[in-house]
Parts: sequence; C-alpha cells; structure tokens
Amino acid sequence: MRGSILLTIILYLASTSVSGQAITLKGLQTETFLHPADGFTAYTLKKGEFIYNQSPFTVPLPSWAWWGITDNITAEVDLLPIIGGFFQEPYIPVPSFNLRFKLLNQNKKIPSIAFETMVQHLWNDITQAAQPNALVRRKGNSWYNHLNLSWKISSKFYTHLSLGVIYAENVYFSNNDSLNLIEKFYPKSLTPDFNLSIDFRLKPWISLHTTGAYGTTFVYLDNIPRKRQISYGFRIAPFYNNKRGILRTFRAEFIGYYIYLPDINESIESLVPIFPYFYWQWTMNKRQKK
Repeated sequence: MRGSILLTIILYLASTSVSGQAITLKGLQTETFLHPADGFTAYTLKKGEFIYNQSPFTVPLPSWAWWGITDNITAEVDLLPIIGGFFQEPYIPVPSFNLRFKLLNQNKKIPSIAFETMVQHLWNDITQAAQPNALVRRKGNSWYNHLNLSWKISSKFYTHLSLGVIYAENVYFSNNDSLNLIEKFYPKSLTPDFNLSIDFRLKPWISLHTTGAYGTTFVYLDNIPRKRQISYGFRIAPFYNNKRGILRTFRAEFIGYYIYLPDINESIESLVPIFPYFYWQWTMNKRQKK
C-alpha cells in the first residue's frame, strides 16, 4: 500500500509542477465516483444520472446499478440478489438496499459529507469466499451506517475518509485446515468500519486509486466485518470521445487487493490488478417540450 500511495503522490506533484497552464477536464476527470477501488466517497449522482455495473462473473445475470433519485440522494439497486437470489434454490429475492444522502458540499478545507446506509437480509447461508485456506459465510441481517468525507485537493487529486459501524448476524470464518482447524462464528456483532482512499485522475481516460480499509467494503467481499483490506488499481474510459453513447459511457475498473482475516490468520489476495468489472455512466435527460 505504501508503494501505491507514494506513486500517487509523485504523479500528483508532477501534474501540478507546471504553472500558468489551463487545465481542461474531460472523461473520468469530471465524473462522480461512488466506490472507486472499494473506497467510500461523499458524492452523490445528479438527478436522473445512472450507473450500471456488470461483473463478468455473474453473466448472464445482471450485477448492480446506481440511480440519482435527486441531486442529494443516490440509491443502489442490488440486481443480482434481488433477481437471482445469489443462485440459491428456491430463488427467493434477497432484500438489499443502499442509500447515500448528501449532507454538505465542500467549502475550502471543510470536506463534502454524506451519510450512507445499507441493509441486507440473507434467507440462506451464502458462501462469499471459498479459498483453499479461507472460508467465509453469512446469513441473516447486516446493516452498516457510514459517514463519508471527501476532499477535492486539486482538479485531479481527491482523498476520502469513511467511518461507521456494521451490525451483522451469523458470520462464519474458517481456515479450512483439517489438521489445525481455526473457526470463528459471530451470531450477532457490532463492529467499527474504517476506510481511507485516494484518487488521482491522471488523464480523461485513466484514473489511479488506492484504498485501505478495516471492516465493511461495498464491492469486493462486501458486507464482511472485521477484515483488513488493501485495494489498488485503475479505471479506464477508452472511448470517452466516441460519438456512440454505448461506447462513450463505457468504463472499467481493474483492481488488485490483499484481504487479511485476523480471526483465522489467513488472507485472500489477487495482487495484480486483473479483477475487472465494467460499468456505464450516463444522465437521462428529458426532452424539452416544444
């Protein structure tokens, strides 16, 4: 993590070393990021703005989407559990709701602030990680509440901080070692969450990201308390100037991560940023009546 943060700072300083030049922002540099590299920002979508996210591992089922209900309220629609029930039989829709409320826009050193809440109920046991050295299962209710803060340091450099707690039922950890089995089960728990992340929007077509977290994250191994995680990688907008909307709005995130589970002294990792998901971000503008 230290290396990725140092690289981000060096690139940021290099980008600001030339003075007196106008900076034109396009593509990723002007967009709202909600959970870059599994971080939490204090930003909300504009009214009528949408993001559709697709993981290649859930095809042909949809993954999840975000919807700007108003300029100050953004909702996440967890399509996979609602439609597919996490592939469990019978296919019972899983209640899963996430809302983010903008509380304050940045004013000089005072950051943007938002409140984010997510509640989910799993009817059946769900295996979220099944590695040779680590098994994680969940069932029942989980509910996190976070206060998100974001600072726009410059036109290309952002930092984000999120603090909160999660209530979770029936979380099970195991190291899958029959000779030296370590298991930990939490029937009910209330634990803290902490998340610190950095964005560097290097070019309109690429941005760099790094995140350090304890507890709950949103995208990779989501809603799992007590874990420690480092994420790093980049986002791309390869066709941001294309005339065709489906190409112009296309984005992808590539992330490497290291997740440590202290209860069983094991880790889950994918250190090279090759774990992608794809998304499209656009605004639905109503045509004005003549």
